[in-house]
Amino acid sequence: MAKFNVVQKNKRQWKQDRKRAAHGEPGTGKLKQRTAPVSLSGKRKRKLERRLNREQKEAAMIKALENNMGDVDMVSAEESSEAAKGKPQVKLNLKKNSRIQIKRLKGKGRKKAKNAKPPTKDKVESMVE
Repeated sequence: MAKFNVVQKNKRQWKQDRKRAAHGEPGTGKLKQRTAPVSLSGKRKRKLERRLNREQKEAAMIKALENNMGDVDMVSAEESSEAAKGKPQVKLNLKKNSRIQIKRLKGKGRKKAKNAKPPTKDKVESMVE
């Protein structure tokens, strides 16, 4: 067992030396401490995406209103559009699978069957008599 420990120590030391030679600082050979990238959950990404889409729609509506409104009302519209422009835009990098899932789930609640026939007035007329 003792011999195995020595061999394992040597392997570890050799790997560390190789890493330091490749990625360490030239003078000292020290490895830099890197922070892990901050990852967003899929739920959080969808939430941010919805917020971004909502802000874009509001900005488009404000722009359309600016074109149609008079000079007096344009002042208030410009202030609100400046507030919308002041927010930083967030770029979301979604995986392909996530994008496909979002597309698939977007129309979930809207596909309910509607009645082909309008409601009849027979019941209302019978109640009146």
